[in-house]
Amino acid sequence: MDFDFGTTKASEAFFDRHPKFYLTFERLIELANKVFGRESLPKNRLEDIGFGLGHTCREDFIEIVFLASNGYGGGAFKLFRGLYERALTLAYLVKYPDKIDRFVNFAAIQDHRTMEGAFLSGVTEEQFDQAMSPDTVAAVRERYKKHKPDFQITDCKVCKTTRTAVSWDLDVAAMVRNLGVPYTNIFLIGYAIPNLKIHATLSSAMADFDKDRKQDLEERAKRKRADGEFVLSLASAVFIQVMRAQNTIFSLGFEDQLDACDQDVIDVWEPYLKVKNGVR
Repeated sequence: MDFDFGTTKASEAFFDRHPKFYLTFERLIELANKVFGRESLPKNRLEDIGFGLGHTCREDFIEIVFLASNGYGGGAFKLFRGLYERALTLAYLVKYPDKIDRFVNFAAIQDHRTMEGAFLSGVTEEQFDQAMSPDTVAAVRERYKKHKPDFQITDCKVCKTTRTAVSWDLDVAAMVRNLGVPYTNIFLIGYAIPNLKIHATLSSAMADFDKDRKQDLEERAKRKRADGEFVLSLASAVFIQVMRAQNTIFSLGFEDQLDACDQDVIDVWEPYLKVKNGVR
């Protein structure tokens, strides 16, 4: 995969602030190309789904790099939410490979919820079939009927009623607690805070027009740059965890290269975080 930062004043200033970044990024991408730039010939569901999740994390990371290096901290924050959750899920599946079928089968529940939500907004079955072709309403309902019993949980212990689970296994917070570091350390930045940014919340509406009303445009831009670079430092560490998961699933033998990339992240970002932590 080739990558172009673009030649902008923001990106040039980024490299001036972080002169070590480019060479370490090249090493990271070189390793990522070895991990993901190969034909996927899965022997089982974990290899199939694990590779797909990892590849999507790779795309998330590259987009975060582009946005952060060009001063778009808000966009980097929003994308980090997806990277964090996918990386978390991948790590959980590596730890509990017997749960891969639950992850796959829960898609039937998710597809059905999406379909029912579309109907509530006024979409017709014909419109759904046309938009989702080759999938159809009938196919979604059939898969839902097949897998729904596997995801029923107790709603009321007294009445013995049940309801369909919200998640395919543990909820995100419980999954984080189960896996521990590094996911516990960055839950706020990787999941909780971005949730406020990607939805229609008061926080997202007033991010630039509340307590910072008196800041000039340059001060706001500076804060967004700091946000983006902070997220990039964490995203780099999380992406290395994603590649560690690939290394485990496929026995790639990249332990030394991964350790070197971890050290690169420390060398590039630790001094910055010590100085800039007050910004947050």
